[in-house]
Parts: sequence; structure tokens; C-alpha cells
Amino acid sequence: MLEKNLQKYFNFSDFRPGQREIVEAILNGHDTVALMPTGGGKSLCYQLPAIIADKLTVIISPLIALMKDQVDALNARGIPAVFINSSLTFEEIGENFEKIKKGSVKILYVAPERFGSFEFQKLFSDLDIFLFSVDEAHCVSQWGHDFRPDYLEIKKYIRNLKNRPIVAAFTATATPEVQGDIVERLEMKNPKIFIRGFDRPNLKFLVQCDLKTKERYEEILRIIKSLSGSGIVYSLTRKETEVIAKYLKENGIKAVAYHAGMEAKRREKVQDDFMENRIQVIVATIAFGMGVDKADIRYVIHCGMPGSLEGYYQEAGRAGRDGEKAYCVLLHAKKDTNTHKFFIRMSRGEMMDGGKNWNEIKKVLDIKYSKLDKVVEYATRKKCRRKMILEYFNDPDLKNHPDNCRGCDVCLNWKATKGQEKFEKTKGEKSQGFISGTIKETVNLYEQNYSVEKIAKIRGLGIRTIYGHLIDWYASGGKLKVEDFLSSAEEEKIRKVILQIGSTEKLSPIKAKLPESIGYEKIRLAIAKMGKEKELKL
Repeated sequence: MLEKNLQKYFNFSDFRPGQREIVEAILNGHDTVALMPTGGGKSLCYQLPAIIADKLTVIISPLIALMKDQVDALNARGIPAVFINSSLTFEEIGENFEKIKKGSVKILYVAPERFGSFEFQKLFSDLDIFLFSVDEAHCVSQWGHDFRPDYLEIKKYIRNLKNRPIVAAFTATATPEVQGDIVERLEMKNPKIFIRGFDRPNLKFLVQCDLKTKERYEEILRIIKSLSGSGIVYSLTRKETEVIAKYLKENGIKAVAYHAGMEAKRREKVQDDFMENRIQVIVATIAFGMGVDKADIRYVIHCGMPGSLEGYYQEAGRAGRDGEKAYCVLLHAKKDTNTHKFFIRMSRGEMMDGGKNWNEIKKVLDIKYSKLDKVVEYATRKKCRRKMILEYFNDPDLKNHPDNCRGCDVCLNWKATKGQEKFEKTKGEKSQGFISGTIKETVNLYEQNYSVEKIAKIRGLGIRTIYGHLIDWYASGGKLKVEDFLSSAEEEKIRKVILQIGSTEKLSPIKAKLPESIGYEKIRLAIAKMGKEKELKL
């Protein structure tokens, strides 16, 4: 029964590891805590029960950009969903409330700060809610790396409901202390707790220590030029994001800075360009990534050590959410530790100004210094990086972890020699008719007559990436209707230019001689078709 609904609504034939048990627990009426790694498919664990129950599910999320992406993806699948957050006008919020009252909405996304409003609570107090799901649940705990006071209001709202709903909490990064806080602060009742291992075998963890500023920039450039696809470079300060982005652009990389000091419209434009692969690299502070639902990020480079191992794993974990190989590289400098100690001292002053007593302040400071010590150990000790992460999160599968993970610099005995060390290209494998799992998911939707635009919404990928999947599938023997994407007139123009140039090794010279309306995807498709024709003649 569950598999039928999974196929009907999400086009998946099987659950990912750990998903089924969580869905069953919720449908059986149990409060539930689920710790799943980024890319583990946690959103399906609350979306599928909401659809099956056919009642209202409320999802709390601090990620405004992600809300829109997930609501768009649900609507593209024919599932009625809306969101309420600060990006909407008063009139738009009113329209969404009317839909909710009429029962025409099954899934509602809400930002946590809404629960500080008495008017908002009053409007919701009469609703019959089946499931109350809290995403990024680590934000409820002061032990967590991203504590948000707004999350403390959630339990008060649940108390005020006429009928208590099932309460579920999801997070990708939670130590045992944080897990306990989640249960206590959301007032969960005998919850079922699921920990689906934190390990992500497709990620490769590499660290270089004690680099000077110039060396870090040179290494960032070298890594990016060694890899295909898009990526994120994280820096500790806004100023440095601008410096690094400028340096990369001067060296031929399509890079843009992103930080909280930019205007909202500019940030939105950068996010959209990144999603559609118009930008190769985002150079950002931690303001970027939270809520950006892009599955095919091939590398995350930290130019500066984060302040906690949770923060690092969450940011690094934005790479390779499609299950394909991806790289997480930490470029450490001795000054990073002093920078974070400065941030901690600043937070002490802010807490004092906010009226906190010394015992509260000392507790928070002790937590922050303890977390900093652990991430310094990760960066500087010659010990399996992956194993350190699993130990930190008390991963239940740690006992089965091999001594050599074959996926970090320590276990691989990897050393970066300037200009010589080669990263493996991470493009989808296509040789001998093989296509990767992420391409198969796209093909499955295409064969059900979904448009490229809808597939992109559903999968959280850029339209260009979807075109790339379909072209790779076609080149490896798939039955793509080429005429739906490439007219005979466009194909003829491309063929003429290729004949003039005499080579398809580089696409930019071909593109330069074609009309603006003929993009790289159409050129690649024409080349793939020519390749297939050549094979038939042999």
C-alpha cells in the first residue's frame, strides 16, 4: 500500500533506507524524531503521511527559499500545498488562509517566527491538524549550532490547539544532547526515535592545514578548475566573499559573492542563477545554502574553518545530494581559531546586553568553546575524517565502519601537490550504456510525460541540468524525442557550423557562430544525434 502511494505521488518504486519506518510510525499516530543526513529524503517522510491521511499537515521551517521550492515541487506533482512567511503580502497570506479553511490545502509550510504573533495563533487555533512537523529541529536547542528563540514558541502553539496533532521533528545534525532537547522542548510524548546513519559514502572529505591566505585562494582556483559542475565556496566574512569571487572571475570562473549584506532582490537573483547553472560558483558566508534546494552541487570548499562540526557537516553536506560523487574540502589556517574566538567574545557582549545572567552566559560560552575545540581537532588531527564525524554524532552504524573509509585524505593518503594533484571528474557516467541513479530518476519522470520545467521543480534541479540528464540518456541509447527539443532548422544550422569548424571538442566556438536562441543544450543534443548516426553506419 505504501509503495503504491510512493509510486503514485512521488514516482519512486522503493523507499530510501530508513524512510518507510518513519512514515509508518507517523501514520500509526506516534510522535517521531528522525535524524537523517542531508540528501537522505527527510521531506518525503512528512509529505507522504500528509497525502495519505488526507488532512492538514503543518510544516515548520526557517528556510524561506526552501519553502517556495518545496511547495512548487508539490504543486507540480498535483499535491495542494501553500506557505506563509514574510515574503508574502498581507493579501496573499489572506488568500492562503481561505484555502486552508476551505480544506483545499493538505500541506502548509510556516516560518517559526509566526508563532510569536497572537493574531496568527488565533487564526490557527480552530484548525484540525493531523501532523505538526518541525524541520531543522536542532534550532530548538541551545546545544545546537543554529539555536533560534522562535522555535521555543512552537510548543505553546501546540498546547493551544483543540486536538493535539502528531508531532514529528526532523534534523540532519544533532548530537545526543540536542536530541534530548528536541524531545523536551517540543513536549513530545514517548516519541519513536530513528537515527539513519550520518554517513554519506558519495562524499569525499579532504583537509589542508595551516595555509596562508594566498595559498588558500590559489588552492580554491585549482580545485574548481579540476572539477566539473557547480559548487559553493564558504568564507568566514562578507568582505572575503567579495575578494574571492573577484579573484575567481579574474581567472575565468563564473563566480558571484553572496552574503546577508546584499539586497534581498540581488540575493534572490544569485540563487536563481545558481539553480539554473548560469553561475558556476557561489562564494558565500553561511547565509547561503540554508533553503537552497539544489541537488547537484559537486563540491563545497571551506576557505576558513567553521565554528562547529555540526555547522561544517551541514554546510559540506550540501554537496552531492543527488547521490553522485562530490567533494568536501576544508582549507584551514591558524588564524581561523582566533577569528571564531573573537566571534564568541562578541556573543558574550550581546548576551549581556540582552539581560542574560552570568550562569546562562557561561553555559552558552562553554558550549561554543567545546564545539570549537572539536572542529579544530577534525581539521588538524591525522585521523579518519569520516569516522570523527560519525563518532561526534554517536552514529549507530559506527561499529560497522571500516578502519579505512577510502573517502578522506587521511585514509587515501592524499596530499595536494600544487598543480599536480588531480581530482576525478564527477560528470555522470555514460560509458557502455551506463547511466547513474540520478539520471534514471529524471528519465522516469520524462517517460511519464512530465515537461522539463516540471521535472526540474520536482527534483530540485536546474532546467539545464535536466536537459543534461536527458541528453546523456539519449547518447547512451535512450529513446528521447529529439524533435521536441530541437527543430530541424536548428539542427541544420548546428550541423553546418560543426562542418565549418571541423571539430566538436569545444562547444564555445560553435555557439559563437549560432543565433542566441540556440543554446548549449541544443548543440549537445545535435552532437549526440550525430554520434548515434555515426554508430549506426559502423
